[in-house]
Amino acid sequence: MYFCNSTKRNSVNNRINVTAFSKERRFDMTTKLYYQDSEISSAVVQVIDSGKDQNGYYVILDQSCFYPEGGGQPADTGEIGPAKVWTVQSVNGEIRHYTDTELPKERFSAQLDEQRRWDHMQQHAGQHLLSALFEDTLGLKTQSFHLGKERVTIDLDLDTATKKQLQEIEKKANELIGQALPISTSWVTSEKANTLNLRKPPVVDGDIRLVEIEGIDLNACGGTHPKTTAEIGLLKIISTEKNKGGMRVYFLCGNRAMQYFDFLVETTDQLVVQLNAPATELTQAAETLLAEKTAASKTIKNLQEQLLNLEAKTIVPKNHLIQEIFENRSIKELQQLARLVITQHSAATALFISSTEDDMRFVCAKGIDAPGDMREVLKQLLALTDGKGGGNAQFAQGGGKTTESPIAFLTVFQEALKNFM
Repeated sequence: MYFCNSTKRNSVNNRINVTAFSKERRFDMTTKLYYQDSEISSAVVQVIDSGKDQNGYYVILDQSCFYPEGGGQPADTGEIGPAKVWTVQSVNGEIRHYTDTELPKERFSAQLDEQRRWDHMQQHAGQHLLSALFEDTLGLKTQSFHLGKERVTIDLDLDTATKKQLQEIEKKANELIGQALPISTSWVTSEKANTLNLRKPPVVDGDIRLVEIEGIDLNACGGTHPKTTAEIGLLKIISTEKNKGGMRVYFLCGNRAMQYFDFLVETTDQLVVQLNAPATELTQAAETLLAEKTAASKTIKNLQEQLLNLEAKTIVPKNHLIQEIFENRSIKELQQLARLVITQHSAATALFISSTEDDMRFVCAKGIDAPGDMREVLKQLLALTDGKGGGNAQFAQGGGKTTESPIAFLTVFQEALKNFM
């Protein structure tokens, strides 16, 4: 397994670059119960110190079952007495439990979110297994690991795995899960660690915590894991994508994988009803529906163009001037209509306005034989709004929020045209 060691930085996000996990001197003030047994979920604790930093209130305990964020694994959450623990971070050698309220230096019952912890253990152990198989089978090394709220990813150094190879690795992973291989931890000196066949040599001094999946993986890691591969449940590769010259692999383990399967089944059942087709024919039914939608959209577009042409023929200039006010009409339709009208009336100048509550959109245009510059007209119209626009001498459009009525825009338009006359 890769990058599951001591954190190089402290943050509340989950993607963390790490090197190797080492016991830190100041951590000794807090007994780490999660290393004694990863299934410990409650304890009676003593608050031995407290404070407040940029993240909020925090306490330091004499012993803790809360795992601090690190190695790609998110922090545990839960409760300490009356306070909710929303994250746990390693800061300056201290394990800080961040709470929603200040706590006194007293004894409290602490309880972590067991479901969250178990989920993290399943995903993390699954990542060990998957990373080992990618390297041993295809020679692809894992560069980073991210345990997100919904999906889990590993980033491989190369983008060379085929769909068939991914399927074979997934199959092999689930076979190893079914074998209930022991997952054990141990502490060794850095000197001893350098003599072992680890996935990635540790780069820190001091005692190193090792996590081993019997016969499959041995690596420095600070995370929590179940006791056997069987407790991972199952592993499912969801998808892949290219990422910085390598491959990002999305996967789920255990309860997450089952929940994802339930989601797919529910979605499929809904599509079967909506498309009136059995599950085996959903792809074909969707393709037919999309083809019909494309044809219908083309027909609607043709009909809209015909309607606009008919509407344009009904608009007749008076003294070479056209002014029309609409409600809730798109700027695109105004543009199309204006182009059709000035094409039919080369000496006319037109202003089309669409008003929507306190918003005003407008198009000003002139035929090739009409005088003036629509950019100058637009500038004066925009002065009545907080918006912007653009265009050329013959055709311009814009709009924005305004408290003015459409009549005010017509007045400004008419005054602007008088300058051109």
